[in-house]
Amino acid sequence: MDKLFNNSLTIKAQDSWKARYGLRLRVKTVMVSCLLLDEKELVCARISALLEELGIHCTAMVDIQEGLRFANANTPDVVLMEASTVPRAKEFLRLMRNQSRDTGRPVVILYATSATMSDMGEGILSGASEFMMAPFDVSLLEFKLVQSGVLAACAA
Repeated sequence: MDKLFNNSLTIKAQDSWKARYGLRLRVKTVMVSCLLLDEKELVCARISALLEELGIHCTAMVDIQEGLRFANANTPDVVLMEASTVPRAKEFLRLMRNQSRDTGRPVVILYATSATMSDMGEGILSGASEFMMAPFDVSLLEFKLVQSGVLAACAA
């Protein structure tokens, strides 16, 4: 397993879920990129700071069409999107699916401050990899990124 991560930076496990399972996070030396779609500037700044703590380069945008153009031109590894308006998120996921058939699709993680189980299910069925409830901390964000395959974790 370690041969797989020879060119990796090891970050020591300090958070409870990593310590509990004896995991340590290994971030590949290639920079992971994220497109963050949220209308609120303060939320974007907070989430960008969390992503930077994990060594992830973040580009924040407000407009879905602008975000879609950016995603098609730059192919981010992950799209983190506010999904309080589920139709807006579903539209983005549909457009992303249609426009990125030839290129690799990024992992899409939706988040919302209030969402029903139905909203979460719709988001996942529309193509999102994960759905998180906000507010979240760096530990939960890291866990979701590992769970979705964006970041790698291996046994210590």
